[in-house]
Amino acid sequence: MSNISVTDYYVKAGSICRQVKKDVEARNWEGKMYTEVCDFVEKSIENLGGKPAFPCNVCANESAAHYTAEIDDQKEVPHNSILKVDLGAHIDGCIADTAVTLCYNDELLDMAEATKSALGEALKVIKGGARTSDVGRVVEAYASRRGYLPISNLSGHMLEKYIIHAGTSVPNVWSPSFSSFKQGHFYAVEPFFTTSEGSGIVVEGSSENIFGLVARKNTKDQELNRFLEVVWNDRKTLPFAARWYEEEFSKKKLSEIIPKLVKMKLVHGYAELVEAKAQPVAQAEHTVAVNAGGFSILT
Repeated sequence: MSNISVTDYYVKAGSICRQVKKDVEARNWEGKMYTEVCDFVEKSIENLGGKPAFPCNVCANESAAHYTAEIDDQKEVPHNSILKVDLGAHIDGCIADTAVTLCYNDELLDMAEATKSALGEALKVIKGGARTSDVGRVVEAYASRRGYLPISNLSGHMLEKYIIHAGTSVPNVWSPSFSSFKQGHFYAVEPFFTTSEGSGIVVEGSSENIFGLVARKNTKDQELNRFLEVVWNDRKTLPFAARWYEEEFSKKKLSEIIPKLVKMKLVHGYAELVEAKAQPVAQAEHTVAVNAGGFSILT
């Protein structure tokens, strides 16, 4: 594999995401268990030759981001809901990230379509040297024309090897910024819309079931050290879910180990993000490779 370039890895990861997203869209998940959605997505990524870049996010209605199935999770996809499935694949740390909104509520179909269309409008302004704030301007203006609010404190992001959020943000509202798209780099662009009755921001919910390694450091506890070693070898600092390690560590052990490591600041927990006024949220996302003349959609 030594003759394969880093760009080829990103392209392959994008191809995997594109196929899995297509397969997710082809199924009706209404009433299905969250664990079933996550297992389907993550196993599909592996079957296609990649690894999950992060635990599959399954977020219904006002839940916008950062919820994945827990061990023995009993949650089901609600009937008459709007569902976001956010998935990512990586090849040797080269990440592609994409999302789809599945709408089972006729009253929210227009918002789901508007969010997807906003993504298309946003991509038109991307090229090497273009300001990232131009994306925010376009998304915000499009949302207003369609009668929706963009989520101002959620944004897209630059992707680097083993780093999902690599410094540069791609906003969904206009704000003064000097950051620009760099030729030869990779970015996830992801508008989020809510209704005009919403707040246009997300806040932390009560759930925290996605985690990431912050530092690889020896502790005085052999079991904690073993867990850190397992996660580092498996993920580096990419996000993980406790359920991925249930075969090696018991559910009880995981419920003890992870909170201890979070408290020690060796592991970071990502709280579920929900719309502040509990209004439904839609999402659309592509990963793009930026070049001088524009971009290539990888997902």
